[in-house]
Amino acid sequence: MKNVLITGATSEIAVLLIKKLLEKNVIVYALSRSELMIEDELLKKTRIDLTDEFAINNYFVMLNDVKFDAVICFQGVAISAPVEFLSFGELNKQLSISLFSILSILKNLRRRLTKGAKVIAISSMASYGIFPFLAPYEISKSSVDLLLCAYEIETGIKTVSVKPGVVGTKFWKYCVNENKDNFDKFPFEYKHMGEFLKDNALKNSNKGISPNKVSDLLFKILYLKNPKASYNIGFDSHFARFVSNFKGRFVYDMVRKILRKRVRKYLNGK
Repeated sequence: MKNVLITGATSEIAVLLIKKLLEKNVIVYALSRSELMIEDELLKKTRIDLTDEFAINNYFVMLNDVKFDAVICFQGVAISAPVEFLSFGELNKQLSISLFSILSILKNLRRRLTKGAKVIAISSMASYGIFPFLAPYEISKSSVDLLLCAYEIETGIKTVSVKPGVVGTKFWKYCVNENKDNFDKFPFEYKHMGEFLKDNALKNSNKGISPNKVSDLLFKILYLKNPKASYNIGFDSHFARFVSNFKGRFVYDMVRKILRKRVRKYLNGK
């Protein structure tokens, strides 16, 4: 492993992985919108808006002859809204950050990868499509999975989708901030649901699997000759995959009942 490109490099899991790679004397090319607070002679940092296709294209032009042994995409956000009140602007924001930015990366990788290189994307258990009020997030994650499948079939380049369950990171607080207007505007019968989802998202920052476990898995995948196309990590992710095999009205009714019960419990505890 010589050169690795990491996008969305300021995520907590990405930071942990970058430190592991630097310890192995891997040259890390890190792209992020905000400043990455790591300094190392092997770290090549660039601040960039990953939703700007023109900026992405220019970045790859500036790389000259650099070739990567792996590309790992961390960028993402989770937009929450009831489908019947979901705006095109909210959906476009989700897709621009979580899907279109990865497409821009893939379109620039021809002749930029070494033999046996891997393209890895951080997906989610949400890609199984069984979580209400997260349609934008689910659409983007399942679409990324399909995009990687098509890309590998077309090019022969190995792709890997890593689907964590809830991970205890600041990602959830970030998403609550991105959705602050949405939660306040959950109308009619969805009002209490919006309150519950906001509170639950904040609690997720302090629970779930350790981000270090996810970074360890990614580090392992990087050095595997033939990794699987998809990995689940966390009990809730494995459970979501299992439940998705039976997706239909029985599952939909079950999820609705569980959610209503959790909301009642939340309201009673206020």
